[in-house]
Amino acid sequence: MRPALQERIVFYAPSLNMSRSDLEVSHVKKVGVGVLGLGFMATRVHLPALRKIEEAELVAVSSRSPEKAKEFGEKYGAKAYYTDYREMLRDPEVDVVFLCLPPSLVASVGLEVAGAGKNAILECPIAETLEQVDRLIEAERKAGVRLMPGQCLRFTPSFVKARELVEGGEIGAPVMIYFVEFVPAASLALQWEPGSWIWNKERGGPVPTMTVFSLDLVRWLLASEPASIYAAIRFLDLPQFGGTLGYNVGIITKFKSGAIVINQNSGSVATSLEKVRLEIVGERGNAVVAEGGTTAILYGEKEEKQRWTFPVKGTEMWGHRQQDRHFIQSIAEGRKPAVTLQDARKALEMTLAALESDKTGRSVKL
Repeated sequence: MRPALQERIVFYAPSLNMSRSDLEVSHVKKVGVGVLGLGFMATRVHLPALRKIEEAELVAVSSRSPEKAKEFGEKYGAKAYYTDYREMLRDPEVDVVFLCLPPSLVASVGLEVAGAGKNAILECPIAETLEQVDRLIEAERKAGVRLMPGQCLRFTPSFVKARELVEGGEIGAPVMIYFVEFVPAASLALQWEPGSWIWNKERGGPVPTMTVFSLDLVRWLLASEPASIYAAIRFLDLPQFGGTLGYNVGIITKFKSGAIVINQNSGSVATSLEKVRLEIVGERGNAVVAEGGTTAILYGEKEEKQRWTFPVKGTEMWGHRQQDRHFIQSIAEGRKPAVTLQDARKALEMTLAALESDKTGRSVKL
């Protein structure tokens, strides 16, 4: 008789990189937060997440639009709202800035944030070039602040569990990883209006923004560095969504550990095809699979060995609230955040290599 599958409902502990204090409410002075840029990520992700982080106090919001600044400042209870972000950077109550701007602006404004002595979470990609990241790294060092890239997938429940299982030796050394992310074109069109910066095909369209997270994820899972990348990209014009740009990407990365990783990203699929799935095959033939952000499965030789289900939703689904809380607590307790600018640099290097490989038709060594 087949044994019953062991399934566990897990009340999620945010990250393998967190100390015990990350899982508890810290009895420290609240960290004053300013949110710069009030687009999708700020208004639909970070502001709702901050509302549920007891260690954080929303001090200010900033937008070039006075209407937006007033609307979201009042909605989320900010003490002040600004149309000039430099005024917000001079606010003594702001300890941390959430920098929610396009990649073309994150690096330059990030230098000003560091120069003002503020810590910050930077939305990814944090720059358009590696040289811009290098300037951010130097600015962080000189100012003595913490600038953490928003690599939220490292805090996603199912992926955290997957890494725990790999590190625990459950499948042996990983030999192959397959990651697929299908995002409905309709959802992307709602997030970024036609004519927005992200639809610029000459700059790679949505590819850098939509691949940098999963490329960072697989590097983190393997604890290894990439050796070479080969990629193929196909764009599709989507007139039914006001002229937005669909993308289809296949990226093959060979890591120095010997593992092969295949990243498949698409932003031209129908809503019914939306999915995120991670598969890690180990040298023993066993595998760890993550389905979306809420389920992790350990596969044995003949069947599932164990399944974990994480009852998370909203801003916890893809790790945003866990990431934001981790950063807030790191600043409050004077410790280094789990993700660094060097991590963001490597992820950007990988996605830029994918764009180059598609143009040349050749593998790019890293």
